[in-house]
Amino acid sequence: MYRRNTWITAAAGALALTIACGRTPNTPVGPTGATSADTSAAADGSTLKATQPVPESPINGTQPEGTLVLTAKAAKGKFTTLALSHRFEIYNEAKTKVCDSGLVSDSNPTISFTVTGCTLAFDAPHTWRVRAEYEGAVGPWSADASFRSSVGGYMKGNELFDPLTNGPSTVMTASRDVTWLQGQGVRLNSRDSYVEWRLEQPCTDCEFSALMTNIGNGSEEWKTKVMSMLEQGVNTTENRYRVTIDKRTTWVGQGSRVRYTICSGTVAGRCSEPTGGFQQWDRTKTYFWMFEWRGGLSRLRVLDGGRNGGEKVNLSQTYRAPYSPNPHLVRLGSVGGRVDNESNPGTIIWNAWVSPNPRPNLPGDK
Repeated sequence: MYRRNTWITAAAGALALTIACGRTPNTPVGPTGATSADTSAAADGSTLKATQPVPESPINGTQPEGTLVLTAKAAKGKFTTLALSHRFEIYNEAKTKVCDSGLVSDSNPTISFTVTGCTLAFDAPHTWRVRAEYEGAVGPWSADASFRSSVGGYMKGNELFDPLTNGPSTVMTASRDVTWLQGQGVRLNSRDSYVEWRLEQPCTDCEFSALMTNIGNGSEEWKTKVMSMLEQGVNTTENRYRVTIDKRTTWVGQGSRVRYTICSGTVAGRCSEPTGGFQQWDRTKTYFWMFEWRGGLSRLRVLDGGRNGGEKVNLSQTYRAPYSPNPHLVRLGSVGGRVDNESNPGTIIWNAWVSPNPRPNLPGDK
């Protein structure tokens, strides 16, 4: 009996040892399970066995101008090679998250996120961070990196952004008879009013857009214009690279029509001039004006109610490509015509954008 009990005890111990040896630890730092979430998070909250990404730019409170691009040294799997995605987050001065990139897939050692569709305060401190993610598991966040957002207006090559809500910008070339309305935009006060920028490089296939309000039907006895472009050195009307965009009045049966003219490397009289039907305008509304010229096709769209409003005007016309004024002047209003200046008085304009790239979601866009 004694020998039998001894045998049973030994067998039970061997079985327990076999079961224990068959279990594999599953910790956030162990080599096993490196490609999936762990049942318990590490002290830093991560569930993915991956290294921390390292922010590279912008850092240390620098203030980049132009399109904001966040770059970092990518994370890596600690024990195996993984096809990791990354997520970027931006926080404002109050530590409120104002931007989430979603998952960014990039197999390069350096990863980047071009910031679009996010609202950042102008000329204000922000922080950002980034982490790796894989199949629902998340790696550790990088250390926070800091930057100061753009002052709000910049020019970079053939790209221009001017919010027009915080007074004259450093990139503006000239203005006349305008009123800067803090937090609202710039108002064209008279027929002679304009704001002008000279691009560093001609914008050949691009977009010129802005938001406007205080546009009425009007009775001015001239071809009231809200936007224009030209090559520096020749009056607007006779300019071989003329673009003038009109919001006509009720004067002499014009019926508040929308019309534009585009001349591309040719003389006046040989230009494209599509005209829209009769319109009614409401001074209390916001209208989004966008003119595009790309590869020989130009188009003017006006949206009623802002960037997400209903389509009010859609005009298009071919032109002789390329459109390449040099130097390239961009204006709100239109002055320097063969006869006289022809700006639309009272119009309040903000967030002017010129670029070969699609317009991002700019602070103040409606």
